[in-house]
Amino acid sequence: MNTLLKTVLQFTQPFFLIWLILGIWLLRQLWIRRGVHLWMPATSWVLLTGLSCTPIASFLLASLENQVPKVQMNQLPAADAILCLGGGVEPSLSEPSGIHLKAGADRLSTALALAAKGKAPLLILGGGGYPHKGRTFSEADAVRDYLADRVSLNIQLHSIGVCSDTHDEVLKVAALMKQRGLKRLLLVTSASHMPRAVAVFGKTDVQVIPVPCNYHSSLNHLGDHHWFHWPSYHGFEIFAFWIHEVIGHYVYLWRGWI
Repeated sequence: MNTLLKTVLQFTQPFFLIWLILGIWLLRQLWIRRGVHLWMPATSWVLLTGLSCTPIASFLLASLENQVPKVQMNQLPAADAILCLGGGVEPSLSEPSGIHLKAGADRLSTALALAAKGKAPLLILGGGGYPHKGRTFSEADAVRDYLADRVSLNIQLHSIGVCSDTHDEVLKVAALMKQRGLKRLLLVTSASHMPRAVAVFGKTDVQVIPVPCNYHSSLNHLGDHHWFHWPSYHGFEIFAFWIHEVIGHYVYLWRGWI
């Protein structure tokens, strides 16, 4: 009964209704032989179906996520510092904690797990800025303040402030490590973003140990994987992650950052 109710509820979702109505309309137009001018809506429906009803987007994203081998935390060596790239948290004036966890929050939880295991004496926090009413709130500062006030860790915290992108984060971290005479860094970021982040660090003298996390592809999650399922907007999120990294890679190449 619970499974039936969940299935019925899924059928009421706007995304499913759009897919269903468009599909029925296309079939009707073909039935009355008006298919000559349907190539544009038909292409849209095929694209919609491919991304929302199949694991195509997950296969694309997995091709990025699996470029860097998965790691076991206990087998990682010690380092001079842990770097948690931004993207998993945003400052909040509404949340009681002062921060709002986003889809990339696995970055922070992984970095904290490394810190708890004593893998490094320094945790460096990166992240972007959030403009609001004439002020810019720093993701890294918000996380640092949250950890300093609410989490007991035997590790030094350092915020690199507001960064414009991954390249900016890398430059600030490389400068900090050079200033402190540090060499080895545990780099924590999303698995799909890791190849680009490692490539940027390749332009510095920092020795990077990748710690990929935040796997979004369904192929890297528990559960059975089927070639067709009812439409879900999740496939579009997966595709967005993939295309963001692909475009980002070529932009970084063009700018000479990797």
